[in-house]
Amino acid sequence: MHVAILIIRSIVCKEQAETFTDELYVTFNGVKISLPNMTRGQTEVLDDEFIFEGASQLSLFENDGDHWYDRDDFIASNTITEAPLDTTLEFKSSSGNALGAHYALDVSVTAGP
Repeated sequence: MHVAILIIRSIVCKEQAETFTDELYVTFNGVKISLPNMTRGQTEVLDDEFIFEGASQLSLFENDGDHWYDRDDFIASNTITEAPLDTTLEFKSSSGNALGAHYALDVSVTAGP
């Protein structure tokens, strides 16, 4: 295995899950990173990096706060490997409380240090 770097370059909200704004975060390789709050049609430039080996799931969630009655909403995930990559990944919810949410993340994977 080789060390690689996943870079999240931007996010686009194609359809939000909640009425006012989606409070988003991603998880990857055991790390959680908050993203900007988003509404439909909004684009945000990002520069989040993760160092990893092997393959891991990049998962997108809508944060519902720390309430026992309403857990965070899973939107979708994509598998990321060490293979060089420069693409847009689609994250579209097909069930649960985030049903209909749709986001696109521009990402790249490069060789690590």
